[in-house]
Amino acid sequence: MELTNQPNQVKMKLLRISTFLLLSIIIPIARAGDTVKIMPVGNSITAGEHYGFPAVEERTGYRKALYDMLTDNGYHVDFVGSQNHGMRPEDTDGWFDWNCEAYPGWKIPAIAERVEVALPKYNPDILLAHVGTNGRDWGDKPAQVNHMLDIINEYSVEADHSVTVLLSLIINRYNGGHAASTQFNRELAKKVAARTGDKIKILLVDMETGAGLDYSDKPPDPDAVPPYAGGDMWGETYKGVAYDKYHPNDKGNKKMAIKYYEKLVKVLPEPSACK
Repeated sequence: MELTNQPNQVKMKLLRISTFLLLSIIIPIARAGDTVKIMPVGNSITAGEHYGFPAVEERTGYRKALYDMLTDNGYHVDFVGSQNHGMRPEDTDGWFDWNCEAYPGWKIPAIAERVEVALPKYNPDILLAHVGTNGRDWGDKPAQVNHMLDIINEYSVEADHSVTVLLSLIINRYNGGHAASTQFNRELAKKVAARTGDKIKILLVDMETGAGLDYSDKPPDPDAVPPYAGGDMWGETYKGVAYDKYHPNDKGNKKMAIKYYEKLVKVLPEPSACK
């Protein structure tokens, strides 16, 4: 009997192994209801700071609008990072998960160094990266971003941890466009297209034109309804600060948040019941 049943036993064992391997392939690491760690990475645009204004708890950039969109629609997310832009008590109206890796005024290499330290500490599943707006070394910036992607990919391989990078084509720097930033975005897209064999997944997010930002010189009106009607960049909001064509205002930040949200819902697990 043992000799007669042995082939069937072997077949059943192989079937169980095959089924396990198949399920391992088709079932994602993150399932509906799982909390996904998201690390916003960048400088003042990500932090929400404007030349030292506003107060720390008000510096939210696109992050608050994005967090609210995700949680209001039932997604379980945890923003992670070592920086505290937008920090406020949890019982405060308008609280959001303010953690990030945002460094106002910093250039790409310095941000990449901090990301390298933060990755093993926070183990993010997704990075939102908008870097490259600071400095005039435009010819060097695509390679600098590529090096940062190398760092993220190396971490992903060594930690055996899947990471998705939502890499932004950066917003324009001046009214009517900025040739240097546009060329940077083109070169950045080429660098990403040339990356084959990475463990990380890289998705480009078109913030330059796809977000629909209004770069006009018309100063936004804080008293208008909706707020900041007109351009999507800061106006003469702060005393002593000239009109700013570099940082999105609240309306512009929401447009950036919507663009990230559109990409995120394609890679996040199915949301649970909404609030």
